[in-house]
Amino acid sequence: MRASITWAAACLVAVGRGLDLSVSATDSAAVSPFFYGMMFEEINYSGDGGLYAELIENRNIKQNTTSYGSIGGATIFINNENPLSPALAQSLQITIPRNATGRVGFFNKGFDGIGVLQQDYQASFYIKSVANATFRVDLRSIEDEVFGSAEGSLTASPNWQQLNATITPSSQAPNANNTFAVTFDGAEVAGQTMYFNLVSLFPPTFKDRPNGLRRDIAEAMNEMGAKFLRFPGGNNLEGNYGLDSRWKWNQTVGPLTDRAGRIGAWTYPNTDGLGLIEYLEWTIDMGLTPILGLFAGLTLDDVNVPEYQLQPYIDDAMNELEFLLGDSNTTYGAQRSAVGYPEPFDIQHVEIGNEDNLNNGYQTYSTYRYRMFADAVLAKYPNMTIISSAPGFDIPEQSQGHGWADYHLYGRPDHLVSQHHQYDVLNRSVPVLAGEVAVVQGNLPDPSGWNRSLPRLEYPNMIGACAEATYMIGAERNADLVQGITYAPLLNRIGRTQWYPDLISFTSDPRDTTRSTSYLVNQLFAHNVGSTVAPMSGPQPGPIYYSATKTDSQYFVKLANYNGTDTSVSVTIPGGGNGTASFSTVSAPDGLSYNSPRKIVTQSRTTQVTGQNDVFTVNIANLMVGVLAANVSGSGAGGAVPTTLQTVATSTVRLPK
Repeated sequence: MRASITWAAACLVAVGRGLDLSVSATDSAAVSPFFYGMMFEEINYSGDGGLYAELIENRNIKQNTTSYGSIGGATIFINNENPLSPALAQSLQITIPRNATGRVGFFNKGFDGIGVLQQDYQASFYIKSVANATFRVDLRSIEDEVFGSAEGSLTASPNWQQLNATITPSSQAPNANNTFAVTFDGAEVAGQTMYFNLVSLFPPTFKDRPNGLRRDIAEAMNEMGAKFLRFPGGNNLEGNYGLDSRWKWNQTVGPLTDRAGRIGAWTYPNTDGLGLIEYLEWTIDMGLTPILGLFAGLTLDDVNVPEYQLQPYIDDAMNELEFLLGDSNTTYGAQRSAVGYPEPFDIQHVEIGNEDNLNNGYQTYSTYRYRMFADAVLAKYPNMTIISSAPGFDIPEQSQGHGWADYHLYGRPDHLVSQHHQYDVLNRSVPVLAGEVAVVQGNLPDPSGWNRSLPRLEYPNMIGACAEATYMIGAERNADLVQGITYAPLLNRIGRTQWYPDLISFTSDPRDTTRSTSYLVNQLFAHNVGSTVAPMSGPQPGPIYYSATKTDSQYFVKLANYNGTDTSVSVTIPGGGNGTASFSTVSAPDGLSYNSPRKIVTQSRTTQVTGQNDVFTVNIANLMVGVLAANVSGSGAGGAVPTTLQTVATSTVRLPK
């Protein structure tokens, strides 16, 4: 049922005028545990070169000699005759001059440099060489200042062997203009030819996972307080170069030597080091509910699989689910067990495709693709929640009760604010996941959502974050319908961006990792949400927007002041008495203010507010977002109470296609 909100006929219009709001003690709809979440796909070098902690670019020698250079007169080539594995067929050939002296070898400059801190780095590489020699690995500046090094022994062999070393720098580099080098004593290896592959350098990872996540980025994500992770996309699930370019789950699991990688949908190489198992480990380590995207027969270049050819792709999706959910005595469950997970994972939500209303996919999705995938999944896993990626069509009868619709909204600030009431008037028969929401462009005198031909925001700004807050407040108020919401995209490597703006931005230097204004608003909301909606009464929302949720002992009142005046807001909270509440806010010097590397202008503050006979009064400035969190006694929490939304004239509508 919808939350009950009684709105007065007049809006708040006077400058500085007080606003009176009242929260009901009765319960309304239960709040889904999916408020709020994260959506991840490989875009903006967010995985390779970012969250995936590998610091070496082109470690699998798939991009010719990109990022590699020679040291001491050695020559480097791509060799196609000495494959490390069928998946990694090319190797890096290093030829040493016959008269070599001093240090000889190669370096890798990483993804636009390598940040060097005083911590252990795990270096490794595969080598094929008939030389007996001592190798050295080091981290050095582009001016050859060495911050740390380690040595090891190479024993001649006609076969590939993996060598490992730990580098512990004695000092921190002042910037990321650094490289990773592998060298030998020239006299020991003069005239030799060596072959290398899977050249790797890992810093300490989040939760110390092998092959894990870059710690500074993962910690920022973890501290946001998200409840779910939707992966692996996003457009990168679909591919952009025909069916063979799609994300293939079975090529992202197992040893790194067996992961060939691919050119992702966003035009750059994906190593697939961050693969299916790593995604699930990510959800485990952050306590996230996984939402798994299944490729559904549509690519970004408009390839729609005909109905009579779709079954192999359904079979592949079912094999993926068996890999994750099957007993270890099943064919694919045994493969999962073989890579270290004898017990099944917990997967209760899958999304069929991604934005299948686009790329000429709506007709095939609504007539057969969704139905065929959903029928197959529910036949094997009858309790699975099936999410449609093409909102706007009638969920087939056999999927009703199991189905959600994933709705995406990108726009300008005014446009998102105009959609504050969107969920008030929607058909309640199909729950909604707002799986991608963001302000991407500044306000323009244009009624449309946004103009793709015009520049977008480089970073989320305060007016955009406030507009997003008004939309999220509307979604949370309709928690009987909306199951969860998340910003997208999540991550951006500065200098290698395909999509602006993004929630968290970073470079090779961890000191540049930036939590955006929108991040701070999402973090504020995610850490302050109750288990049920608490109905409110007050003036019609705008310019101050509001909603409330509650637990048995606490109320959370969310407020956003979008292009209003600085306003005193008095909130009556039953059971608040003369107790103390916290008022946490996100604000900035002006609406165009944004956070960028090492220039954080957005302010997060928490102040204490004392109640007077259940009334808590706070001041909320223009373009400020806040949450009033009040502990209460005798809150009157009880069973759900049927209520009716009193608002502007309503109609039953569907989400747009």
